Amino acid sequence: MGRTIPIIKIYDNLLVSIQVELSDALVAELKDDVTAEISRTGARGLIFEVSGVDILDSYIARSIRDLSHIVQLMGVRAVIAGLDPSMAITLVEMGLSMSGVSTALNLESALEMLARQDRNDQLKLDAMLREDAAGADEDVT
Repeated sequence: MGRTIPIIKIYDNLLVSIQVELSDALVAELKDDVTAEISRTGARGLIFEVSGVDILDSYIARSIRDLSHIVQLMGVRAVIAGLDPSMAITLVEMGLSMSGVSTALNLESALEMLARQDRNDQLKLDAMLREDAAGADEDVT
């Protein structure tokens, strides 16, 4: 049986395009599918694209936030893309905190954000390796 919500690999990222109302069963299925796909593919980023959702209620928002936190514990960055102004206003008015979850205006911005974070991580790693190599050279002399 196919997935209710498709998970698409784009470079080192997974795209989850939510276009249906989420039920308890669907959220549980999505958690299992997303975490399994991360383990299988080694994805480093996850994008929840919600522009196809008519109403982003507190249940859907909390579910996405919680799944974002789960994948972050697996070392994967999560971004929510496609929130329209009314969704953002509703989340704030409901007092629902999306702390710890990055957001982007659209899919393109989300992909750029994840790519930029990957480049920054690589630069930091390169700098650490150079420092370690310089320290090892000093120990030899």
